[in-house]
Amino acid sequence: MKTMKFKTLLIVALSLLCTAIISNAQDSRTKTYTNADFYKDGVFQKDVAKQAVKGLILQHGELWTEQIEQNLWVSDFGLGDYEHVGLASVTWVNDSIYHYFAMTMYLLPGQMIPEHIHRPVTGLPARPAKYESWKVLHGWIYNFSEVGEAMQGMPIIPQSFGDIKSKNFRIVRAGETDRLKQLETYHFMMAGNEGAIVDEYGVHHDRRGWFSSNPGAHPTK
Repeated sequence: MKTMKFKTLLIVALSLLCTAIISNAQDSRTKTYTNADFYKDGVFQKDVAKQAVKGLILQHGELWTEQIEQNLWVSDFGLGDYEHVGLASVTWVNDSIYHYFAMTMYLLPGQMIPEHIHRPVTGLPARPAKYESWKVLHGWIYNFSEVGEAMQGMPIIPQSFGDIKSKNFRIVRAGETDRLKQLETYHFMMAGNEGAIVDEYGVHHDRRGWFSSNPGAHPTK
């Protein structure tokens, strides 16, 4: 009798534990994060940002792996508005010998990467201007470029970023690709309302050649 009772209590406990785990996973997938979550006393909470990105990844049916857990990079670029301007990414390859770069970017709904340009690095070791292309895996993005005429129907650019130079854009959906229109030109992307997961491929990335049109934005903040 005692054995059966113990087994029953064990089953109930395991059931409650499983329910709690599933509930927490569902909460991370469906929670809408704001700057009230991302900042505490004005300090960027990277652990919260990573939780938001984890929810995005799971919501789109991707796996949250140990490699992502260990290597996920998150930044608000020093602008203090991660809800609207920021990036999370994992760099898979950044080979300075064979000049090859691959990473996956994770953008929350409506989040933009700061407008920026890649210039040649003249200091040692010298590097050419970065060239890159993208494939949208999940969700969709506005892909902006300063090359081309200004277009109608632009989304609202967050006030925290300010004015932009890139006013020509293309909507790129899951399964579609796009590329930098011209070397050494300003560009950026913004996620649609589903958020976006985007693969990037390019030449070796050296942050010394990264410059934003907003002087307050810095790639290592």
